[in-house]
Amino acid sequence: MTLDYGSETPSREFVSPPSLLSSVRLRSGQVKLFNFRAKLSDLWQIADAIPQHRPKQHVVCLHHFDRPMKFDRNLDGRTKRETTAKGDIAFLPADAPTRLRPAKGDPHQLLSYSYLVLEPDYLAELALSNGIGRPLDFLPRFATPDPLLHEIAAALTSAPQIKDPAANLFTETLVNAACARILRNYAEVRYPLSGSPRLTDDRLRAVIDYIHDHIGESLELGSISRAAGLSEFHFARLFKAATGTTPFQFVTRTRMELAKQLLRKTRLPIFEIAKRVGYQKPSHFSARFRAVLGCGPDAYRKSARR
Repeated sequence: MTLDYGSETPSREFVSPPSLLSSVRLRSGQVKLFNFRAKLSDLWQIADAIPQHRPKQHVVCLHHFDRPMKFDRNLDGRTKRETTAKGDIAFLPADAPTRLRPAKGDPHQLLSYSYLVLEPDYLAELALSNGIGRPLDFLPRFATPDPLLHEIAAALTSAPQIKDPAANLFTETLVNAACARILRNYAEVRYPLSGSPRLTDDRLRAVIDYIHDHIGESLELGSISRAAGLSEFHFARLFKAATGTTPFQFVTRTRMELAKQLLRKTRLPIFEIAKRVGYQKPSHFSARFRAVLGCGPDAYRKSARR
């Protein structure tokens, strides 16, 4: 049996009776994150209903179990009794046969878990654009601790709630970090991850100039990385190493600095200042300004003129 995670929700027989709490669609649907909650008794029903299957996509299973759980997992021809808890992941490469059966336990125990799903073509193209040659063989992995992927998944879950024009920078950086982690830890590659060991001063200046010149626009990670002459994959990592901040944090700080200048030195209304620094909705600008500066733009303007 083949399971396709390409739709907005996994196949019905896989979702029900567990509850799909949320789904996040990223990179034009090339990457998805599904968050579930279920009772142990519900998982027993699913295990009986679904035979051994092969996912069409690469699937990272993230476990958020507060108490250790035992599962019998068959993965790519091997079977193992897992004891897994919060912070563990299992990696299911595309087309690897797999089957999961929960061991006996408290049938009313509530379990939460997530699936980070990546289209194989997307991950292969991303690898190729960064000097990783084919063949690209992904390694099945039974439950093992990976707190970094858990942190990324948690951040991606909250990303849609960010009301900021630079929110896309935040999510794109997280997706690249997840892909880098997967390529480094769960794949056998012909060539190692390559690219410039550091962001040169000239490239950094070009990026900063680009951000300043386009601060009133919706800045994309792709356009910023092109200003540096680098792929998105390498740029986000090198930029943080050079500046100590992510592109999202840097753009937000740059917008707030410009907003502070305009509030101090001009009589422009708040809605006009919001537009000039890239916010189409004044309410989003005010909320971000307050989060960064600790006060609203009106209060800042009054205090600056005393």
